[in-house]
Amino acid sequence: MRGRSVNTVSRPLRARLSAPGSKSVTHRALVAAALARGPSRIHNPLIADDSRITLDGLAAMGIPVDRSDDRVWTVEGLGGRVPGGGRIDLEFSGTSLRFLLCVAAMGRKPSALDGAPRLRERPIGALVDPLSSLGARIEASAGGDGLPATAGGSPLQGGEVEVDASASSQFASGLMLIGARLPGGLSLRLGPNPVSLPYIEVTAEVLEEFGVEVGRPDEHAFRLEACDYSGREFRVEGDYSSASYFLAAPAIAGGRVRVENLREDSRQADARMLTILSDLGCRVERDGDAVTVEGAGELPGFDLDLGDAPDIAPTVAVLGLFSREACRIRGVAHLRIKESDRLEVVAANLRALGRGARALPDTLEIDPPSPEGYKGALIHTAADHRMAMAFAVAGLRIPGMIIDDPACVSKSNPAFWTQFETLTDS
Repeated sequence: MRGRSVNTVSRPLRARLSAPGSKSVTHRALVAAALARGPSRIHNPLIADDSRITLDGLAAMGIPVDRSDDRVWTVEGLGGRVPGGGRIDLEFSGTSLRFLLCVAAMGRKPSALDGAPRLRERPIGALVDPLSSLGARIEASAGGDGLPATAGGSPLQGGEVEVDASASSQFASGLMLIGARLPGGLSLRLGPNPVSLPYIEVTAEVLEEFGVEVGRPDEHAFRLEACDYSGREFRVEGDYSSASYFLAAPAIAGGRVRVENLREDSRQADARMLTILSDLGCRVERDGDAVTVEGAGELPGFDLDLGDAPDIAPTVAVLGLFSREACRIRGVAHLRIKESDRLEVVAANLRALGRGARALPDTLEIDPPSPEGYKGALIHTAADHRMAMAFAVAGLRIPGMIIDDPACVSKSNPAFWTQFETLTDS
């Protein structure tokens, strides 16, 4: 699929849809199931490129899996034993890289990990160092900081480690996922200025559902005792990240959108989108696991720190595109090492649509509206799924917009464009 025009809407939105399974929770549940003893059935998994990569990577390391049924994936855990010896193509998945590197380090035989050129640019030294201190044998490129890499073939021991989580919380989450399977368990401390802490909370919650006790000596420390835990039935909650685009739509185009399958007590970082929309003047109503947002297409300026919820930053930036005043998104330096340099890509696309914007080291600044108004443009996604989905929402209001790589949404929500049509057809 090459290039997709986005249809504007001429009347207030009236749409209803269901959020797909959470990408973050699916990844974590798959790894926890692989290290458990016996079969686990993962209900409502996210069916997307990233989750498939994690499942296939586990299979490549000798963990029996079955994804023939899209409603329920089965993982046959080997009680913490990882045969290893696989060749794993991580494609563009940073989450799969961090989590599977930890699992591969447990393998009896070394596994080879590699990915797309952009993934080779994403640093892994913050994970290689603590794994090596636990006895892992890892050979990584770029001076030990990148792909391609091999890991495994040396027994791991438990112990105490400190992990640099200033660029990604996934380094900590990956270590936590294997911690209860290490002899002696794992004591983990986060280094200075950790980001995306809610994602670590999600990791702890998934582990606890599998029977692993996660101690919390203080805000930045975790203790996992060595234990044997079994497979189970696990239901993946809906994804607030994928829902965020649809929740934001009425704030931009006016009207009402109802999104179902969103757990009220979720620890997902991107559930914060509901608070942001409410603070910006939208009406946000919850009915069990469904959320309805009503907006008028009028938005004030804002100044937000999104260090703990970076995945909604592109969507929030698109809200800023339509604000009456200047806006600022802070604490997001780690957006530069995502699937694209999201700070630069977002700023460039905002400018292409007629709104001044600058990417600073850890901040996105959005200027007040230009007297010339908006203009349609080709949106350059840099093959980044979140660019395609966030700027598609802007196209509800700005005519003449084209998304250059619409297929990239398959990374996290292959059904996005089908769901998006419920907005334009409403």
